[in-house]
Amino acid sequence: MATYAELHAHSGFSFLDGASDPEELVGEATRLGLGALALTDHHGFYGVVRFAEAARACGLATVFGCEVTLDGTDDRTGVPDPSGTHLVLLARSPRATAIWRRCSARRTWRG
Repeated sequence: MATYAELHAHSGFSFLDGASDPEELVGEATRLGLGALALTDHHGFYGVVRFAEAARACGLATVFGCEVTLDGTDDRTGVPDPSGTHLVLLARSPRATAIWRRCSARRTWRG
């Protein structure tokens, strides 16, 4: 039987779109018996260190990613799930994560 992996989860670092600390997400994923969990906060990798440390302690496989807005006027609108086309990016390797972190810091994917 295949194991389920959640590939689109936001922590409290995705303001107004996620409420749980990364450690709480890992705890719930472990309780549910998920095979892996991806942390995909909006426009950045803000919770990945806490997420990775908690997942390592629980033996949960991790996927690092983020959700970016490809268009739209402002990602800080004060409303959940800001307008615009959203794309979830999942890293295949540590190198991909490093590239996306640099892009996130520069906002180079914003149109």
